[in-house]
Amino acid sequence: PNLVFVIVEGLGHAYSSLNGYVGNFTPFIDSLAHKSLYWENNLSSSGRTFGVLPTITGSLPFGKNGFLEIEKTPDHFNLYNILKSNGFETGFFYGGNSSFDRTKEFLQYSKVDHIIDQFSYEAPYQKLPASVGGESWGYEDQAVFGKMLQVQKPISKPYFDIILTLSTHNPFLINNTAYYEKMFTQRVNSNQISKDQKKWALENKKQLVSVLNMDDALKDFFKSYENRPDFDNTIFVITGDHSMPEITLQTKIDRYRVPLLVYSPLLKEPKHFTNIVSHFDVAPSILAYYRSNYNISTPSTVSWIGRGLSDNIRTDHLRIPLMQSKNQLIDFGYGKYHVQNNQLLILNNMQEEVIIDDKIFKKANESFKQFKNMNSQFYNTNKLIPDSVFVNFMKKTQPKF
Repeated sequence: PNLVFVIVEGLGHAYSSLNGYVGNFTPFIDSLAHKSLYWENNLSSSGRTFGVLPTITGSLPFGKNGFLEIEKTPDHFNLYNILKSNGFETGFFYGGNSSFDRTKEFLQYSKVDHIIDQFSYEAPYQKLPASVGGESWGYEDQAVFGKMLQVQKPISKPYFDIILTLSTHNPFLINNTAYYEKMFTQRVNSNQISKDQKKWALENKKQLVSVLNMDDALKDFFKSYENRPDFDNTIFVITGDHSMPEITLQTKIDRYRVPLLVYSPLLKEPKHFTNIVSHFDVAPSILAYYRSNYNISTPSTVSWIGRGLSDNIRTDHLRIPLMQSKNQLIDFGYGKYHVQNNQLLILNNMQEEVIIDDKIFKKANESFKQFKNMNSQFYNTNKLIPDSVFVNFMKKTQPKF
């Protein structure tokens, strides 16, 4: 099957779920969730976009300021280079500048076939409106989805593409604002939004108007895709890179709480998972699926931080490092607890409260320290796996002519 990731800028659980404290402002994503494998309690690895690609494609550590910021990309395995070595065509589609956060260097290292960014568009594709300073972040989500459908033709071999959206980025300027403001007003005044949610929504109208626009663009993207012959053999993974920091957080963990959906016409049945998972778990599970069902070659030695998306992993075994910004590795998920700076918080259905438990706090901090030491060792050596493991796998999987 083909594999398509849609990573939505700032897609937080708070406003993309009926259970979110802001309410559901993604009606299409919600409709898809009911037909998908849906993880409601999924965590991103970072509070900004810099962490999402290395985490979701490679279950990779952060290094000092994020994996992408390492000047010489360390040899590693990720979904791009493993799937490409198995004959997949690969692509990355974005409306902004791919050099931002050194994303382009990561993609070039992985030998991605199609790197599409703001320099790849032409009329009639539209840019997002410029801010007061005269700068635009790049092309709107409708353009990015349209460009992907144009560039990625149905082909005889499988393909793996990542789409990273942009329209829901601060300052939340979109085209056709009046249309989506009207949609916002209708939604706020509907019976789908509670009184408390309505208060949150009205305080964050500009952000949520852009969310409705993104959701509409995604709906049109799927509508077009359904008419393609390759749709029935494609797996879609939809998630957020992080939650919007511009919307006041109800809890500290909300910064990282983003939905995760796996949708495909190939899916036997939908399922709603309530266990805690993270973006670190995505690559191990994707590769396990392709290895088990389609016999693709995968490395025998890996350096994954995640354990996979299984719902059988005991909560007390969870260890999830969370990097808020490029110089703030201050959050750590430890079982049903969240360590944040010098606080221990207990998670109860993803609601948090401070708890005093010296024994648990000590264990959590020791586990966090262990990760930090390993992360530091990686950064200082610039090594994740033995050279021989990487070279031998790539040599073994090279196509033979």
